Amino acid sequence: MKLLILFATSLALAQAPPPTKAEQLQDAARKGDAAAVKTLLDAGVDVNTKFRYNATALFYACDAGHIDVVKVLLDKGADMTGKDTFYGFTPLMLATNPARKKTPAHTEIVKLLLARGSPGQEMVLSSAVDDDDDALAKIVLDGGSVPAGALSDALEQARAAKKPKVTALLEQAGAKPYDDFPIPPEQLARFAGSYRSATGNEMVVAVTGKRLTMGNPGAGPGGQRTLVATDATTFRGINIQGTMVIFKIDGDKVTAFDIKPAQGNAVTYTRAEGK
Repeated sequence: MKLLILFATSLALAQAPPPTKAEQLQDAARKGDAAAVKTLLDAGVDVNTKFRYNATALFYACDAGHIDVVKVLLDKGADMTGKDTFYGFTPLMLATNPARKKTPAHTEIVKLLLARGSPGQEMVLSSAVDDDDDALAKIVLDGGSVPAGALSDALEQARAAKKPKVTALLEQAGAKPYDDFPIPPEQLARFAGSYRSATGNEMVVAVTGKRLTMGNPGAGPGGQRTLVATDATTFRGINIQGTMVIFKIDGDKVTAFDIKPAQGNAVTYTRAEGK
């Protein structure tokens, strides 16, 4: 039986076609073989060849932390703006939050991508706040092109999560907290409660200090988002990519709210019965 299995395996291997040059590029990028990557690209393999889920060689190199491969790919014109079709990640996202353990090489790749003009610096800054990674935050801030609103978002996020190192860097960079529209405590308390969307997703709004926070039931501090009042019923979501939360009031009762993203359609949440 063992002999039969060995024979069948040998036969299957003998019949397997050799890997294409594009597949060799994928394998070399995964392994970190910069020399092989350069040789294949010089031989005419498209640097932006798409593999599973539309990932390219740059995706694999960024995720694995192979900075030498990333340099070769960028020099050959690798696209930094593409997104995979599974998670919607960009190469910069993978370097910032790799699937494997993050290394100093990943941070260097982030620095390189940003220096080459990759979009996504606000995402990197937000991630740096979450991790209280002052080295990563400094890379973004030293670029000097973060919009004032994004700086304020990051500062609010850092203060709420009590991230001292990044908070200090943001303040040194000139980040200013948002000015809240004044809402009396008893009026603010009206918004607190549980709300549900038409699909059954639940969101809990609570009063935290002088502000509202929002998150799924049972979410820890990292899953809560701070809301800053811009008028009596409209709130800016901190670190939710320009999302606004607009409450609806019937008489003295808050009945629902719309979550309106910067792009796309609003989603309505209705106050749960008995809440």
